[in-house]
Amino acid sequence: MTGAERRAAMDCSIVDVFAERPLAGNQLAVVRGCAHLDKAEMQAVAREMNFSETTFVVDERRGEASVRIFTTDRELPFAGHPTLGTAWVLGRDRDSYVLDLAAGRVRVAFETGGIVWMEPPAVAMGEAVEPRRVAALLGLEAIDLDDRYPCRFATVGPWFLLVGVKTLESLRRIAVDPALYRALAAGGWLSLFVFCEEPYSEDATYSARMLTFHHGLHEDPATGSANAAFAALLRSLGAGGRVVVEQGFEIDRPSRLYLEVADAIRVGGKVHPVLTGTLAY
Repeated sequence: MTGAERRAAMDCSIVDVFAERPLAGNQLAVVRGCAHLDKAEMQAVAREMNFSETTFVVDERRGEASVRIFTTDRELPFAGHPTLGTAWVLGRDRDSYVLDLAAGRVRVAFETGGIVWMEPPAVAMGEAVEPRRVAALLGLEAIDLDDRYPCRFATVGPWFLLVGVKTLESLRRIAVDPALYRALAAGGWLSLFVFCEEPYSEDATYSARMLTFHHGLHEDPATGSANAAFAALLRSLGAGGRVVVEQGFEIDRPSRLYLEVADAIRVGGKVHPVLTGTLAY
């Protein structure tokens, strides 16, 4: 392939997902017309974008598309805000749109009021972790944890440890211990989703933070897959109905995620366009 052929026009959109306004929520780059890129090239583009995730639309069909999701250093089978944001870019003029992801087909619905809803892949709940071990991992005391919520692993593609704490003050005070994190992750990828029943806003239900520690500490402003796992935890405890989770406030990217906790879980949020252009690669 010549250099001129390599530089086929690829549309690129940047959107903010799970955001009530632009310049909030979680940033996403959506690249279209990129079927000619191989995995290494997609990974290089994702590093260039330097967002939590970048999506690559490799094939578009009527009402659906095949999409690949990359972080700055790996490909993911599924992730929440890339799913919502990509579907919004491709199909917001429809009632619904389907993304064909490595984890399977995910339907996204567009409803009046601006909330975009997805039906995530099935969540698998994992084993519980001893609370004192979790408290030490988070730089907290065992008394800071909310014992109404078991500390449990869960996966919806990525793996999460779900942890409830009693207060917003405890949530803000988290300081992840790198050695304990590496021991618990056992060489794999693990994200820590910590929540409490003390939101920032009166009309919300929970506050949450999502942290990882691989090449240093990283905090995600809004995590659809983690919130899908959280919804499954709530369902396992007998909860149901609509839940509003606030995330990202501690890093100045305020986000709002809407959860429907029922036999079928849905995760929703609003999407705002920020920039459109052409990727010159």
